Order: sequence, then structure tokens, then C-alpha cells
Amino acid sequence: MTLDVGPKQMPTATDVARWIVHHSWDDLGAPVDPMSLEKLIYYAQCFNLVLQDKPLFSDEIIAWQRGPVVADVYTHYSGYGWNKIVPEDEGDPPKLMSATADFLKQVVSFFGRYTATQLSEATHEEEPWRESREDIPTHKASGVVISQLIMKTYYRALANDGEVALSRHEMLHVVPEPRWASYYIAGICARRMREHPFYEAALAKKLSEPVEAAPSLSDEFYAPSHDTDVVEFSPFDDIEEKIKSAR
Repeated sequence: MTLDVGPKQMPTATDVARWIVHHSWDDLGAPVDPMSLEKLIYYAQCFNLVLQDKPLFSDEIIAWQRGPVVADVYTHYSGYGWNKIVPEDEGDPPKLMSATADFLKQVVSFFGRYTATQLSEATHEEEPWRESREDIPTHKASGVVISQLIMKTYYRALANDGEVALSRHEMLHVVPEPRWASYYIAGICARRMREHPFYEAALAKKLSEPVEAAPSLSDEFYAPSHDTDVVEFSPFDDIEEKIKSAR
């Protein structure tokens, strides 16, 4: 049975998980395990909130003892334990919008280089999971919902810090794709999050080096710019006057 997620229909977390399982198996030849899958859909949700200002799926993400988890996805794949997921009994993969599929390919390509343990440890070093677990005894497996606002605010600020740090050191031209992932890693390094499994000591050292003083450039010069100012002209406008008035 083919599950077709229409262009105006938001996929569920299970749709996203099933797509990742099929992509990992069919396209990459690198099957994913359940713990890694949970962290992949968590980071997909977080960075979709950052990049698109909206959730990828509506399911709640819970701060469980071993990291962020979507309960339905956990239940669906719990039978695999620590083993790799084989999608032979699931039929065809869900059909997602092409833009969504392209984004998920970036998520899998980037985060798929880390082990399940590293992905879990990464979420434990980041504020959304840590703050959500603050009042929960460490031995208790269940947890509370991680707010989408907390996820969006935290990862946007972390990525922005990374972009600013790279900009100050004139390194934006060497940033590999996907750029959002590079900014995220740079943010971890710029904040000196040494216990984070994604921390890169060489990059952190580079970003901590003094920057030659620029001629009175304000902090806003280095800040990420997400808006574009556009001046529109009509056939009857005085072009010079229109430009002056727009300044």
C-alpha cells in the first residue's frame, strides 16, 4: 500500500520516519536503527522550525531518559531493539513533497555520520532536552513534551551564533552544504561546548582567535540577514528620487 501525503497535508512523524527508513535502506544502503531514527526525526523537526518557521509534523516530541522521542514512532519500531530496521514489511515509502524529501536527505546525510549513542549524547548537551528534564528524576524513563518554541528559539540562536562567528573570521565562503548544518556545528564550537559529541576542537580554536579590528563595523554588520529590501519602480517614477526616498 502506498501512502500518499498530499502537497497541502502535513506528514505525521511516522510518515517522516518511514520515509527515512526507506531512503536509508533503498538509496543509501545504510539501514538505520531505532534510536538513530528517533534523533533524526527530532533534528528534522527542529531545523524545519528554524528554516521554515513551522513544524515538519504535528506530533509531540517527549523528553525521555535517553533523549527526544515521538511515542508513535518508538512503538512502531521498538521490536527492532538495537538492530537495523529492514523495511520489507512496510510496503512503499510515503510520498512526500519534493522540498520535504530534499530537506530530509540533508538531515540524513549530515546526522547519519554519527552513531546512535553520539546522537543521543548530542541531545543531552542541548537545552531543549535538558530544560525539559530538569524536574524529572534521572532514573525515570518517561518525560514531558519539548516545546516547539524552545526548539526553534534554541537552534535558531545556535545556528545564528555559528554564522556570525564564521562571518567574523571570513569563513563563509568555505562553508559546505547544507549551510544550516555548518552554522549549527560552528555555533557549538563558538560556544565552546566541549562535551558535545559534534564539537570540533580545530574549528573552535580558529573561531576563538582574535579578529583584526575592522573600521568601525557594528555587530549588526555580522548578524545573519534573512530579509531583503526591495525598491519597486513603476514606469512613471523618477528613479533617482525613488532611490533617495528609500534610503
